[in-house]
Amino acid sequence: MLKAAKTVVFKLELEGFRHALQVVEFRATEALNQTYEVELQLVSEHRDLDLETLLHRPAFLSFGADGSGIHGQVYRVAQGDSGARLTSYQIILAPHLAYLAHRHNQRIFQQQNVPQIIARILSDHGMQSDAWHFQLSADYPPRIYCVQYNESDLHFIQRLCEEEGLHFHFQHNADGHTLVFGDDQTVFPQPAAPTAYAPGSGMVAEAPVIDRFQVQLHTRTTHVSRRDYHFEKPNVQLQADAREARLPELEDYAFPGQFVHRERGQHLSQRALERRRADYRQAQGRSDQSLLRNGSFLDLSEHPRADCNGLWLLTRVEHIGRQPQSLEEAAPDVSSDDGFTQGYRNHFVATPWDVNFRPALEHPKPRVTGNQHAVVTGPAGEEIYCDAYGRVKVQMFWDRDGQKNEQSSCWLRVATHWAHERYGSVQIPRVGMEVLVGFSEGDPDKPFVLGCLPNAATPVPLDLPAQHTQSILRSQSSPGGGGFNELRIEDRAGAEEIALRAQRDFVQLVLNDERIQVDNQRSVVVGGIASHDLRGEEQHLTHGNRLTELKQDDHLLVLGDQHVRVSSQRLNATQQIHLSAGQQVVIDGGAHLTVKAGGHWLTLGPEGIFSSVAIVEGGAPATTMPAEPLIPGALPLLKVTFDPAQQRHALVANRSSRCLICEAAQA
Repeated sequence: MLKAAKTVVFKLELEGFRHALQVVEFRATEALNQTYEVELQLVSEHRDLDLETLLHRPAFLSFGADGSGIHGQVYRVAQGDSGARLTSYQIILAPHLAYLAHRHNQRIFQQQNVPQIIARILSDHGMQSDAWHFQLSADYPPRIYCVQYNESDLHFIQRLCEEEGLHFHFQHNADGHTLVFGDDQTVFPQPAAPTAYAPGSGMVAEAPVIDRFQVQLHTRTTHVSRRDYHFEKPNVQLQADAREARLPELEDYAFPGQFVHRERGQHLSQRALERRRADYRQAQGRSDQSLLRNGSFLDLSEHPRADCNGLWLLTRVEHIGRQPQSLEEAAPDVSSDDGFTQGYRNHFVATPWDVNFRPALEHPKPRVTGNQHAVVTGPAGEEIYCDAYGRVKVQMFWDRDGQKNEQSSCWLRVATHWAHERYGSVQIPRVGMEVLVGFSEGDPDKPFVLGCLPNAATPVPLDLPAQHTQSILRSQSSPGGGGFNELRIEDRAGAEEIALRAQRDFVQLVLNDERIQVDNQRSVVVGGIASHDLRGEEQHLTHGNRLTELKQDDHLLVLGDQHVRVSSQRLNATQQIHLSAGQQVVIDGGAHLTVKAGGHWLTLGPEGIFSSVAIVEGGAPATTMPAEPLIPGALPLLKVTFDPAQQRHALVANRSSRCLICEAAQA
């Protein structure tokens, strides 16, 4: 029961403020997972209070029968009209958490779970560790990559809580307020005594009562199913669901479900179902019980429906208090609410105690509408930094915390022209390259690289626009640079060209035929040794002259017979010619055979044998020199460095363009 009309029961205490402010009226609204707001109409005998000194000052409004109330900080202050003695002021109290709505940010959190992320943000705002605490019954896995993107710190915290199914409320005393995070009903305090239901009492009973209590049921989802995909498990169907055994079956299906492991998917599906059904049964009421607080239980008694009596969780409470006697000098100018002009009353929303509260998804994750730019990063000194999938790390240009190293982001997959089982194309963006980043489903937590972009620091490998008819693929030697491999295509009319450059070795592997046709000239310059290993027959057809010049020796080893047929042959040796046979040497001159040496000659012909001088018995033959050709392959050949895969072995072994392994697998 309220005290006498002239008794002041609502009191505002401003920390360190020496001037009294009397409460005329207040309206406070508090709800789970929201910041509260207390609007106060005040009067003071001082006409010129320093509003700057009031702003952000801690304050406590007491209105409970036991001196309890709501603590907050002066979030807004205004001065109203002045009367003969009193001046009106308006103040709004809010929690420290409300200030987080005024700082927007874009930053990245890696390998931290949601409680850790929230704690870091609260600490960044100067909130002491005793100003909040977590009472969690479940474990929450770290998020590999979690982005706060174009949203306030408050919005970010509320979004994370909604995604994980966490709730928060505030607990108050005269010295401060505490932010409490939880994930089940055990964190909510219970009242010391029940409050009776007394409809039509006008709330003039001896003790506080509830004069209105209306229960309503809502149609809600009964089945939640989630599905997702992860590239490291491409053949695994990631699916999870949760059900409530009620009819009709109303399904909430969503993709992607934001999970990689089925256990996590099951957890999120269950939380989603609880969120959908949190207000399936809901009560709305009115009372003058000043001890009711959001985030605590109401113990209802004396209701004619037995299933209404018992504990209800208060999810929203609106407090209203009026004490016009504080004006003293003037008639009360206080609006009437159903004849309510003085005292305290509240309106509340509640849910059954045994229904887990889960916040609604009222703070959606921001979406990236388009692509963004970033620079590829890696450890100091590394020019190419990737993992087994060819993924790279980047630093977004909006990221103020990153140090442009291997910690700047998660691994980003790189889009390519072609990708399949051990075939496709790979071009790994290198450290320092500017890249274009896309986002799967527009999700800032799921970036991937679309391609590379030139800029003033990393220009294109052509002199543009002068070389605008050229297309080029040029790599760079790593580490250190200084060299490059290149494929260049010139499309300028009359000067068309395809140029291929290897900084070091050039290796070709042809598993079947190779055909080369050159319609004009072909020149080959080899700076070192040219080796040819022909495993079969070699054929050459030259339609014109063959001109060959050897600067040094010519070695030829024929393990079989050698057959040479010419129209005429001229052999000139500046020193010696040696012919040697193991059995016999036959020289067939046809019509004539002439041997010349030392100014003499010997001729054989149809006419007979003639000599420039008489043949004398005696003398000695010249010493012969055997032929000792060098064997090809004495010098090592360049090895083909291709990794011979099982398919290629099959192709070579079967001399077929069809892969028997692939055909067997398809069969």
